[in-house]
Amino acid sequence: MEQARQTRDEAEGIVERLKKHSPAASQVVGFFALLTTGGIALFLGGLAIAGIVITLVLLTPVFLFFSPILVPAGIILFLCVAGVLTAAGAGVTFLSVVSWVYNYFKGRHPPGAEQLDYARRRAMETTETAKQKARELGSQAQSKAAAPSYLHTTVKGHIV
Repeated sequence: MEQARQTRDEAEGIVERLKKHSPAASQVVGFFALLTTGGIALFLGGLAIAGIVITLVLLTPVFLFFSPILVPAGIILFLCVAGVLTAAGAGVTFLSVVSWVYNYFKGRHPPGAEQLDYARRRAMETTETAKQKARELGSQAQSKAAAPSYLHTTVKGHIV
């Protein structure tokens, strides 16, 4: 009897451990949903590839027969589409730039406005520094030109 009770306790311990490590019902349902959707997607992908291969096999002779017409038409169509897309991209870029400039001058600080302001300040500071340096050099040149020539000493005929 003692041995039966011990065996039953061990069995209950194993069952409780299995319950602790088993997945929850929602996890099991999620796994089967994932398995089902993955299988359906794989099946549909296989059908699509099979359809593409069959279509390519059937239409290759048609493409070869009509290639003198289709190739130039395809090139022209490609160039037209590329031109339209380029023009549309340039238009969107222009509208973006106009919108940015409008927001900047309205004081709404669009992205990058701080960098532009910083660059403008640096340019103005550099310009002011260059103007100040030019004034100093100009005044030095004027003072040298106005000085009497007898103050300059000559060495072998050269003014020093």
